[in-house]
Amino acid sequence: MTPYTHIETSQQLREFIASFLTAGTKSFAMDFEEESNLHVYGEHLCLIQLFDGKKYYVIDAWKIQNSPDGVNSLKFFLESPVEKVMFDCSSDAAIVRKTLGSQIAGVFDIRIIAQALGYMGNLTGLVERNLHIICDSGTAKKKYQRANWMKRPLPEEQIEYALDDVKYLFDLKQSLEEEMKGLSAQQQKGIMSAMRNCAKQKHRERPGWEKICNYKLLNHCEKVYIRYFFTARDVLAKKANVPPMNIVDKQTVVKMAKTGTWEGLLEGPQLRYSGAFEQARMKACAEMENK
Repeated sequence: MTPYTHIETSQQLREFIASFLTAGTKSFAMDFEEESNLHVYGEHLCLIQLFDGKKYYVIDAWKIQNSPDGVNSLKFFLESPVEKVMFDCSSDAAIVRKTLGSQIAGVFDIRIIAQALGYMGNLTGLVERNLHIICDSGTAKKKYQRANWMKRPLPEEQIEYALDDVKYLFDLKQSLEEEMKGLSAQQQKGIMSAMRNCAKQKHRERPGWEKICNYKLLNHCEKVYIRYFFTARDVLAKKANVPPMNIVDKQTVVKMAKTGTWEGLLEGPQLRYSGAFEQARMKACAEMENK
């Protein structure tokens, strides 16, 4: 097991921040683990894994967020200018915006350089490409991709899996920066420009019903229905603290929108939600009648 420092209280986080500020630490390799409507309702920042080149740290963001002081300390660290080396920061930056209302600063996203060099694969493949290290993590990935990161205590094997995602980030950064020297000055300037904005929100956050496949192909009435049906499903899921798919799967909601009703589409236990979906249907009809 890789040795690491476990930070699980706001006091420990403050002490950690004070220690790296005093030591003048310039950079961390960083990655997150989160829960996104897989085991419970909503999106939750659960774990932050760090590596300073010598030591590993695991910040229990889920526990620390239980206090205002902990939230402020997390935001202070994430908003600090200390460099944070990441691979594809987009989803991590989004979860920070949603859960903490914060913006990650100082991100050096090595995926931007990799893509500029023509590599479009994942982190494991990049480690093999640039560092010639074969990561035998197929079984672990399958096991932990759907793991519950809100469960406490976390198994040591699961934490080891999480730390693997920061293990090689510094080495990859060095390798990619060397490889980047072969690009033109204009290309290098473009990479660094993209780096400065990589953690910022580029587009408005779309609601769930707009993210379904072929949403744009729905007609006006279908779009109104799907908005109300999705909202009703979300309210039910939040109340029960379960993933929305546990209420009604997305494909059924799409069918409801296309037919304009829940009747004949809800089965068995789902029928107990018929009242909520009937109200949603009536609201959708009322909106369309008033326009």
